Amino acid sequence: MASENLPKTASLFYIAAISFVFLAAATLRISLSWVNREANDNHYEVIRLILEGRTGLTMLDCHECFHPKLFYHVCALCFQLFNITEESSRIIAGQLLNSLAGMLTLVLVLLTINVAAYPAKWRFWTFALIAINPRFIAINGQLSNDSFAILFATGAIYFTMTLLKTPSFWAAIACQAFLSFALMTKGTTWVVGIAMLLVFLVRALRDDSKRNSLFFLALFVSTTIIGLLSIQMAGYDFERYDVYANRGRGKPLYILEKTDVGRPGVQSIVDGYFTFRIVSLIRDPQITNSVPIEQPHRTSVWTQLYARANFAQFEQHPKSWHTTDRSTLFLARCSLVLGLLPLAFLLTGLSRICVQFIGAWRTWGVQGSDYSWYFCSLVCAGYVAFIIKFTADYRDFAAIKLIYLLPGVLPFTLALMNGSQTLVGRLIRIRIVNYLLDGVLLSIVLLHVLGITSLIMHLAESL
Repeated sequence: MASENLPKTASLFYIAAISFVFLAAATLRISLSWVNREANDNHYEVIRLILEGRTGLTMLDCHECFHPKLFYHVCALCFQLFNITEESSRIIAGQLLNSLAGMLTLVLVLLTINVAAYPAKWRFWTFALIAINPRFIAINGQLSNDSFAILFATGAIYFTMTLLKTPSFWAAIACQAFLSFALMTKGTTWVVGIAMLLVFLVRALRDDSKRNSLFFLALFVSTTIIGLLSIQMAGYDFERYDVYANRGRGKPLYILEKTDVGRPGVQSIVDGYFTFRIVSLIRDPQITNSVPIEQPHRTSVWTQLYARANFAQFEQHPKSWHTTDRSTLFLARCSLVLGLLPLAFLLTGLSRICVQFIGAWRTWGVQGSDYSWYFCSLVCAGYVAFIIKFTADYRDFAAIKLIYLLPGVLPFTLALMNGSQTLVGRLIRIRIVNYLLDGVLLSIVLLHVLGITSLIMHLAESL
């Protein structure tokens, strides 16, 4: 995941291609925001209560009121400033705000990719796969706090990487400010904060420069204080959320024997975490939301995450997103088959990170700018551990959401690019392999564009 700065002059073709992808990604997000009226969960209710003057909101007031409140207050302020009073108009405005957050996230991803030590070809395809990812676009087109969480977490990661490469006062302020906003938006960003604290502490203990050691020690202390204050002020409802997010508590989770909690999800360790049911997924690229398990892949964590990454309507939720259209499901099947290539890239990158990460920390062999690399490794490992822990605690299938991992989109993007270069770096010298890879990746991007376009048209027809 090396990301050294390289002096280079980007070609006009590369700039044009990146610009076209960004424009397409922005258009899809704005279009979806304009026609969509529902979200995975009812976050609008929190905003409505705030506009009514309610304070100290908890789950006793509404189901989503356990979340920290920054996103909801920002939306409420915007609605008041622009005198937006109708519910549908407020939903559209909030979703357009989330689309903007998604585009700003893509800017941070692009800034990171453009200084990465990889060929322009892989930087372009990596950006295209992230920018046109169906789940990323889908969440940017819904009224939820996830898009803000993803933006602020990405900002915290970006400026922490900058800080670890070249320590500076302004980068320190930026990374802590973004972390504070992230923690005040959603609990899924805690992984980033923990990774920041760990890398700051190790840098303080291991840096050869006494000045840098003191700087990062002070940063560790200040980040701890700012993080705790942000959590305290954010309006989390820890007491009731602990019950909500631990519905599997008291229910045994065995290695092989299956047990059910809620609408199964994870039934056993082997079934949940050591399976990848691609055949079942291609046969029926969706899941049902009732208690009975109709698709075997609903209980496989990695299969669900993969499906959600490649098909925006996989969950068949919210209700207005439900589809039985054969053409849409055919596009989904094609995406799921071809998507195995970028999945192989990602797994290769994560595997390489894991090996290098363990080797370096065993010998305390972290030097200089390598700290930014290992910080990203910590974030990736943290989110993998988080989704395992969360789905084991809250064993309903609804806990298996890709959006919980998207605050770590920047490190996962670097892992994807690293894996693509590692896996096929030499093979692309063979012309036919090069053309084949380009063809497959182009097909994936086009399929995703068609899939989101189909969703937009489906929602527009129901207005």
